[in-house]
Amino acid sequence: NGLPKIGSGDWNDGFSTVGNKGKGESVWLGFFLYIILEKFIPICEEKQDTERAKRYEEIKIGLKKALNTKAWDGRWYKRAFMDDGNILGSMENDECRIDSIAQSWSIISGAGDNDKKYISMESLENHLVDKENGIIKLLDPPFEKGKLEPGYIKAYLPGVRENGGQYTHAAVWAIMAMSMLGFGDK
Repeated sequence: NGLPKIGSGDWNDGFSTVGNKGKGESVWLGFFLYIILEKFIPICEEKQDTERAKRYEEIKIGLKKALNTKAWDGRWYKRAFMDDGNILGSMENDECRIDSIAQSWSIISGAGDNDKKYISMESLENHLVDKENGIIKLLDPPFEKGKLEPGYIKAYLPGVRENGGQYTHAAVWAIMAMSMLGFGDK
């Protein structure tokens, strides 16, 4: 799909079997790599390493295209493509239909298409912000008894830690992304 390999986990190391056979890809890592390239290309140019800058610019352009086509699920960004062809963060999933960090990082990285950024953050708010309990869930629904086998994340109780609970990094990233879009109290 033109995205970075996930291996045995990315930020979420609980995705320990998503790509351990070498085929799985990470949508979040694609957004993360995009912003790294965005910040590193000017350094290459300053050092007059134009070949590297050009190569990285091509990679960045390809990443943005893949993220906004192959990783877009209609209302939000998918989370990962597994070795076995299954997708995490798809509307068609019974578990892990939506994951917050792919949505947040579409804004933080600057790689998300403008219309998709707003749609994905609306979906994050509708599906992951639990106003009653005052939390922002990492993903929803949590893994429990479904067919997906993403790794040791499934050993956590549903709604605990990475398995659909609030994870501080992800909650802060969601708040940062919403602020970058101008949402929130003034």
